[in-house]
Amino acid sequence: MGIIMIRFFGFFIVFLTTLTVFAQHDQTQIETINGRKYYVHIVKQGNTLYGIHQHYNASVEDILNANEGMSNNLILGQRILIPINLSNKDYYTEHTVQKGETLYGISKQYQCSVADLKQLNTDLSEGIALGQKIIVPIPGSTKAVKSEVKQTEPIKKNVEEEPKNSYSVSFQDSVILHKVLKHETMYSISKRYMVPTDTILKFNNLTSFKISKGDILKIPVKKVNYEVVEKDLNNLVNGDSTLGQNGSEFKDNYTIALLLPLMLDKNESEMGKSLRLGQAREMFPTTKISFEFYQGVMLAIDSLEKAGLNAKLLVYDTKKDTNEIARIMKLSAFNEVDLVIGPLYSHTIKYTTKACKERSIRIVLPFNADTDNLYNNPYVYKAVVSDITLMEGTVDYVINNHAHHNVILIKPTSTADLALFETVRKSYNERIKGSKSPYNLKIIEASQGSSSGRELNALIRSDTVNIFIVPSNDPAFVSGTMSRLNKVMNLNPYKKNFSIIAFGLEEWNKFDDLDLNYRNRLNQHYASYRFVDYNTSMGLDFVKVFRQKFATDPNVFSTQGFDIGMYFISSLYLYGTNFNAALETYKMNLVQNDFKMKETLINSGYENQNVRIIKYDNYKLVPVE
Repeated sequence: MGIIMIRFFGFFIVFLTTLTVFAQHDQTQIETINGRKYYVHIVKQGNTLYGIHQHYNASVEDILNANEGMSNNLILGQRILIPINLSNKDYYTEHTVQKGETLYGISKQYQCSVADLKQLNTDLSEGIALGQKIIVPIPGSTKAVKSEVKQTEPIKKNVEEEPKNSYSVSFQDSVILHKVLKHETMYSISKRYMVPTDTILKFNNLTSFKISKGDILKIPVKKVNYEVVEKDLNNLVNGDSTLGQNGSEFKDNYTIALLLPLMLDKNESEMGKSLRLGQAREMFPTTKISFEFYQGVMLAIDSLEKAGLNAKLLVYDTKKDTNEIARIMKLSAFNEVDLVIGPLYSHTIKYTTKACKERSIRIVLPFNADTDNLYNNPYVYKAVVSDITLMEGTVDYVINNHAHHNVILIKPTSTADLALFETVRKSYNERIKGSKSPYNLKIIEASQGSSSGRELNALIRSDTVNIFIVPSNDPAFVSGTMSRLNKVMNLNPYKKNFSIIAFGLEEWNKFDDLDLNYRNRLNQHYASYRFVDYNTSMGLDFVKVFRQKFATDPNVFSTQGFDIGMYFISSLYLYGTNFNAALETYKMNLVQNDFKMKETLINSGYENQNVRIIKYDNYKLVPVE
């Protein structure tokens, strides 16, 4: 794969060496960064994070902070920086400020910078005083560590006593100390580390799944043997072999342009700021999202190349600026582009989709975008399902599964949500006419009511399931409605056949103030275009390969990049430059997406129409089959 990246690799190699296994192994065992000295440890067979922290007498937290993006699972050959304690007299000493000395003069004496001294001594912001003692690095102190890391087994248990099918903990496993965050559950933590909940309970001597913010859990993370997942395109569904006669061109090499707001100048400024001692250096948030998405696309292309694809990836920083995009598209290299992925922001999307239409270049919008961009533009593919489509999918599911139950629609107060409300009302009332023996001939409409929940309680039926559809993305309104529905449950403690199912939107997962107990007790369901389960064989394979390549875990952005790259670039490879005719029948097993692309209007773009229902089940998010 040819990759052309404008100011990209050179910049990220400096600041993100721990994110990728391509970082060269420094033969020097002591390294100085911003005045702070670090042991450089290269991971060997059998090393664990626990053993390394014990050997170097450095806390796990300090090691993780010194290695941005470091995975909890160690990989053979991985390069880890270990902060050397400031009390270590082999590498640091105290300097007593003499009359007439300045920070600049002291920095020259100890071969460091003024910024280095300030980082080692957080009290220097106000200058120095006569007789003041400050910590300084010893010049040239690169004393080698001659001894090897001797691993200490932190787990005192007999593995042989475990049942045959249990999750055993071995000598080579890493033990992670996880601090429970707000709204985290035992299930979500088990998903994060891919460790069964029962194992976490047993390992921490717990008797229930109840945990609280601030609790510290020991997580035994398995050491894995990585195997590269090779995607065999011969097993994919092939379309009509005559597609090549419909203006589709098949090439020996394809060029893909990735237009992302990498914001390299802004990020360089952020990364160049002085840090306080112990403070971790972090990327600019927009840069981080863009880089993670890029990682997913790159992994997809690597996988497709194993199946025979020849591709060149051009990566450009849009800077969130339409003028910059115009400049990029005038470059000679852009004349060879077959497919554009991106950009991410609404004003740049509008400009770029129009420009791609003028040049007959196909463009994939990987995140949420206005459907107006699809109108009269057959070159645009919108990967994310709109909320309107998701609400229509919710109505389909409710009518197919709950037409014989009591269905109530809550009217939101936000103007932005009224379109969703009208969609549900109109769609339900039209489709219920074809249902046999529905409980209600029309959907029941209701307001949120008072905080007591008594108005909503008057609408329920005690002899059946009560479905409440809440078409809102307003955090305050959603939280208030769920609180009222919880009070309705409290008002009906002894009704055996009574239950509530609340239908909402995926956006609710971002609401910090939405009580997780309410969501579970009210059996909350929501419609989504995606769902990822890293415990499936495909999910596990993806995580393993991503860790092997980038030495970090994937997230929603990198997984989205992988799925979009796999689906649309493989479409280009299989069906040529005009793959529109194949999209409505083309299927591919992906990690978190299931694309069902359909033309919105004649001679217009394509939107993903896939809708699946996700529900809370005993504090777990699971797809409804």
